[in-house]
Order: sequence, then structure tokens, then C-alpha cells
Amino acid sequence: MIVPTRNEAGNVVPLLNRVDAALSGMAAEVLFVDDSTDHTPQTVESVRRNFNVTVRLYHRAPAVRWGGLGGAVVDGLRSARSPYAVVMDGDLQHPPEALLTLYDAAVANQADMVIASRYRGNGDAAGLANGVRRFVSSGASLVSRLVFPRRLRDVTDVMSGFFLVRIGALHLDNLQPSGYKILLELLVRMDKISVAEIPYSFAKRHTGESNASVLEGLRFVRHLFWLRVPRAARFALVGATGLLPNVLGTAALVLLGLHYTVAAIVATQIANGWNFLGCELLVWHDRKGSWRHRIGPFMLLNSSDLFLRLPLLAFFVEKWGLSVGAGTLLTLVIAFALRFLLIDWLVYRGRGKKVTGHLPETTIMVEREAFENVFAEHTA
Repeated sequence: MIVPTRNEAGNVVPLLNRVDAALSGMAAEVLFVDDSTDHTPQTVESVRRNFNVTVRLYHRAPAVRWGGLGGAVVDGLRSARSPYAVVMDGDLQHPPEALLTLYDAAVANQADMVIASRYRGNGDAAGLANGVRRFVSSGASLVSRLVFPRRLRDVTDVMSGFFLVRIGALHLDNLQPSGYKILLELLVRMDKISVAEIPYSFAKRHTGESNASVLEGLRFVRHLFWLRVPRAARFALVGATGLLPNVLGTAALVLLGLHYTVAAIVATQIANGWNFLGCELLVWHDRKGSWRHRIGPFMLLNSSDLFLRLPLLAFFVEKWGLSVGAGTLLTLVIAFALRFLLIDWLVYRGRGKKVTGHLPETTIMVEREAFENVFAEHTA
């Protein structure tokens, strides 16, 4: 069980008591991947030897808390030592009594993933705090299925945080989680995985506060956009939004008396700043390092295309008789493809690896192979 936690000290013992009872006689372990600022890690350490299941803790330092809750889950999956891992919250809204049902469904259906769904069969979402959260949850699932109709056609609860996965079916290096919903990331990025679902009842929180917020909702929408739209298309969209300040800025500066070539230079700098913000947020969001190290090369490279665009602009205006606005737009279209390739290669080259955490070797108590042998013996 991978349990991402943030300030869940009051839930640790009740959760482990129920997990221990639910998995009596089965080889299992619980890995808390913790981003807490309270005494959750101390609580885990003080009680972890009191249970039949193995209990491990990885408290992520602030510097490696990448990807939010989704990043914590990926860190946990990297350290998983059994053939299967169950992702579940630590607040007891996900019932530990359903753990064996998830496992049995995986074996019976030979499924790579089994999702506990609030919207299948006799499942319910009564534990959601209010009607607004129920609407957001079901609405987000519906939107996701509309965006990925083929991939998600058999999934009723895309927003579920309670699911089982077969570790061997995952390619963890392909994942780019953002925020507290990791299931959609797995479903979309993992090719050719078989999925089953079981119903379950979503309970009320035991203690603590929910991580759900308007900000997390916005992060989910942005992540859905990242998953659906290819990088080159995102770059084109950002560039398209930059056309407006570039074209209108050039025309306005010409009306103020500047020569059209000077106006094009000034307007280009305004558009470049806008495009850099869009590229950082929507196009190359997964690159490591500080934006401060990229803005200079980005602005310089985008400005250098003026050496191509200004002669073209002069040609279109002087020889073809186009207006300054039309000529500017045409030069921007011509420069687009070359700019994308150069920015991807020169500005973001060497920064292609997403920021990921890792579990220190000291947290690995036994080798994965050894644990899998024990697992096989207990579940034969």
C-alpha cells in the first residue's frame, strides 16, 4: 500500500489497525510517502513495529517534493517491492477492507489495474463533503472521458485515488504528475494496460483536512490540457496568443511615428515576454531548473529571428505592398517552425528530465526480489 500523507498524524494508527486486520496472514507492507509539516512522520516511526504488516516511511524533504501528491505516489511506486501496489489515501475515506477485493479482481481478470469506483454498481460518493465537491468530482470524470473517449471508455471514476496497479506494467519514467490526481496520468500515459473496476463506498474523513481546493482543480484542468495537446501544438497556441501584442504593438508604434522596423523590434520584445510565460507554464512545464536561467537565452533566441523577419518584412511591405500588420503576421508564420526547433534544442536542451524525487537507499529494507519471493509464498 502506498499512502501519500500530508499532516495526517491522527489517521496513522486507525489506518494501520484496519489494514492489519484486512490483510491478516498476507505478506504486505505499507509505505507512507510523507510531505507533512506536523508530527506525522514521528507518529509513523513510533508505531510502525506494532503491526503484522511491514511499515515503511519516506519523509520527503521540501526540496524534493516534486509533483504534489502525484509525485509522492510515483516515488512510492519506484520503491514498491511486491508485484502489486495499492494507492490509497491516509484519511480512511478509502476502506482498507476493500484491499483484498482489489487484489482478487486483479488476479481474476488478469488486470494490470483495478480501480475502486464510487460510480459503478452499488458504489457511492457519500463521503464527499458537499454537493459542490460531488459535482466537481463527477464533472471532472465526465470531462476527462470526453477528452479521452477511447482510452477512458470503460472507466467510471477517473478521479479515484484508490486503485491497484501491477508494477511490471508501469513505465515510471514516462510519468509527469501534477497535483493530487495521479490516476488520469497513469491511464493516459500507460499503453496497453488492462483495467477493471470494483464498486466501493467513499467514507467521510477520519481527521484532518482535505487537499482538494480551487487551486488543485485548476491544476487538474491544466494537466488535462498537457495530456491531450502535443507539445508542438501547445507551442503553436502560445505563439498564436503572442501574435496579438506583436501585430497590434507594431501597428500602434508605427502610428506613434516610429519606423516600422523599429516598431517591429520593440513589439517583438513585448510578445517574447508573453510567449516565455506561456512556454514555462504550458509547453516546457516539465523541465528542471529555474526559469531565471532560461529567460535570457529565450529572449535572445526569439529576438534573433528578427534577422530573418526584418528583411522579409521590408520585402513584403516595399516590394509586395502589404500593410505592416499583414507583413508582420506573415513573417511570424514563416518563423514559427524554426523557432520551435531551436528553442527546444538550445534553451531547454539538457533540461529534458523532469524533476523527480527518489527514495534513499537507506529506506530499502530488503531487495525487491526477496520481497516478491515472500509475497509469492504467502499468496500461492
